[in-house]
Parts: sequence; structure tokens; C-alpha cells
Amino acid sequence: MAPAGAGNGGLDSESCTPAPPWKPLPLQAAGTVQALCIPKGRMAVLECQQGRLWLTQQDLLNDRFAEAGQRLYCPGPARLYLGAQGQAPALVRWVLLPPGSGTPA
Repeated sequence: MAPAGAGNGGLDSESCTPAPPWKPLPLQAAGTVQALCIPKGRMAVLECQQGRLWLTQQDLLNDRFAEAGQRLYCPGPARLYLGAQGQAPALVRWVLLPPGSGTPA
């Protein structure tokens, strides 16, 4: 996968948000869970745009949730499982930050 925003460390310097390309991930209500693998040394940023995102990570006990407008940061290596929580679908967009970029402020 090509690094996002390679010229500026993957971040938009004015807004401190990951540069494109964001990938859309629609999640159906009561639908199939989607899996994402985050490689070692990379950080995934997941932004819930609609609905409520449910996220669980392999080998961790606590689930995480995000409402529309909220972001979750997940360092690799990790295997994530995502779904829509509740009766409504969810729309998530996500991006992998370039190696070494860490969590944006």
C-alpha cells in the first residue's frame, strides 16, 4: 500500500489530520463484521462519519465505540473487527499513516 502524504509525514500541516487517500468502509446494520489488519509500525485512523462504529481488537478484552465525527487510533500490529452498532448502518473512513508518524495531536 502506498504511503499517504509521503511529502509531509502523512499529515495535513494545517489541520493535523491524515492526508488522503481515505478509504470508505460502509457497515450494514446487523451486517457482517469487517476485518482490518494493521501492519507493525503503522497507525490506522478510523473516523465514524455516520451511525455508531463498534470496534474490537484481537487479543484485547475491551470493545471501543465511535459516534459520527469521532476518531479511533489503532497502532499496529493489530487485527481489528468493525461493525455497525445498533439498528442503523454506519459509514467509516480509514487511513494508514506512514511508518513512524505516531498519533496526530
